[in-house]
Amino acid sequence: MKKLRVFPLLVIMSLLLFQGHYKATSYFDPTPIKTFTDSKYWAKVELLRDSNPNIGQEKFITDNQQKDPEIIKEFNNNPQPNSQYFLLHYAPGWDTGTKPYPVILVHGAGSDANFFADSKRDGSITGLMQYLSQRGYKVFAVTFAHPHGDNYIQREILADVIQKVKAVTGASKVDIIAHSKGNMSARMYVSNVKESWGVDFRKDVRRYIQLGAPNGGIDFTFRNPNMAWGIMTTGGFGPVPYAYMLIYGLWYNTTYHSIYTEGGAYPGQLQMLARWDSVYPLNTTQQDWYTTYYGGWGFASYSYGINYAIKEGGNLVNTLHNSPVDPSVEIAVLAGDYNYINGVPWETTGPSDGLVFVKSATDTSAMTKSGAKLLAKDVYHLNHLELAYDKSAMDWIDAQLSK
Repeated sequence: MKKLRVFPLLVIMSLLLFQGHYKATSYFDPTPIKTFTDSKYWAKVELLRDSNPNIGQEKFITDNQQKDPEIIKEFNNNPQPNSQYFLLHYAPGWDTGTKPYPVILVHGAGSDANFFADSKRDGSITGLMQYLSQRGYKVFAVTFAHPHGDNYIQREILADVIQKVKAVTGASKVDIIAHSKGNMSARMYVSNVKESWGVDFRKDVRRYIQLGAPNGGIDFTFRNPNMAWGIMTTGGFGPVPYAYMLIYGLWYNTTYHSIYTEGGAYPGQLQMLARWDSVYPLNTTQQDWYTTYYGGWGFASYSYGINYAIKEGGNLVNTLHNSPVDPSVEIAVLAGDYNYINGVPWETTGPSDGLVFVKSATDTSAMTKSGAKLLAKDVYHLNHLELAYDKSAMDWIDAQLSK
C-alpha cells in the first residue's frame, strides 16, 4: 500500500520538474527605465530591462564597446552596459503608419539601431528606417547592449522586443528584418533554438527578411589572417584568431582581443563560425595562413585553430542546420556578391559580399524543412553593408513586406 501511495506523488513531482525545466519564466519588465525624446533620428527611445538572472554582464574590451555618443547616453552613459539592458527605438510614424504589421530592425555585429537611420554615419543617405517609415510602415529597432554579444542572450532580448512592440501597436504578429549577425538571434527565435531558460517561440513573427545572413556560418577571421595585424596595429574592430602575435618585432599576448572564450569579448562571433576550406581553398599568400586556420605556431603568430573555436562556440551553426524555421513564418533572403567594402576587396577566396560567402547567405534548405515558406532568395551586386541601405535593396525589402 505504501508503494501505491508514493508512486502517484513521484509522478506528480516528476511532471512538475518536467514542466519547470521546459517552461521558462519571463523576467521582462515592459515599463521603460528611461524614455528619450531627443534622439537625432527616432521619435523616441526606451531603455528596457530583462532581469533574467541567466543574463548578465558580458565582457568588453575598449575596441568593442558602444561607440555612438547617443547610444551611450541612452544606456545610462555606460559604453559597457549589462546585457540585461537594451534599447527600443521608435521611428517617426510608429503610431500612425497604415501598414498592418509592425517592422522590427535587428542590427549586426559592432553596430546599433542608428545604423538603420544613418548607415554611413555621416548623414549622406536615407536609411532603411526612414525609407520604410515614409511608406507607412510602423518601424522599430533594437540596440543590444553588447555589439558582439552572445546570440542566445540576444535571442531572448529580441523576444522581449517583439512582446513590447505587439503591446504598443496591438498587433498579433510582427515582421523582422535582420542584417548580418542580427540574423543569428532572429533565426534562433523563429526556429526555437534556445537555452533551457529561454522563452519559447510565440508564433508572433509573420515574415522574416534576411540581409547578408551567415546561414552557413563564416570563417572570415581564420581565413583572412592579415586582417588581424590591421586590427591590432590600428585599434580596429573585430576579433583576431591569435593568442600571440609578433607586432613591430615584439611578441604580444593578444588573447584579450581574440575570438576564443579565453578572451571572452566576442562570444557572438565565436558562435557564427563554420569551416569553408573544403568549398573555397585558403589564400596561401596570407601571413601564417595554414597555422592560423588549423592551429599552431606560425612565423609570426600562434592560433588554436578554427576547430577549437567552433567547439568553444557550441557549434551553433550546426545546431541551426538541424532546427528548421517554424512553419508559420514566411522567409525572404537577400545576399550580396560585391566584395569591396570602403573601396577595399575583403573576402577574395570565393563569391561573397565581402564578409559572408554567397553560398552561406543563400543556404536556406535547413530553414524550410518543416514547411516554412520561402518567398524569395535573391543575390544583388552589393556588399555586406549596402544590403541594408542601397536603394535597390530597400525596394526589394518593400516588395517582400508587401507580398
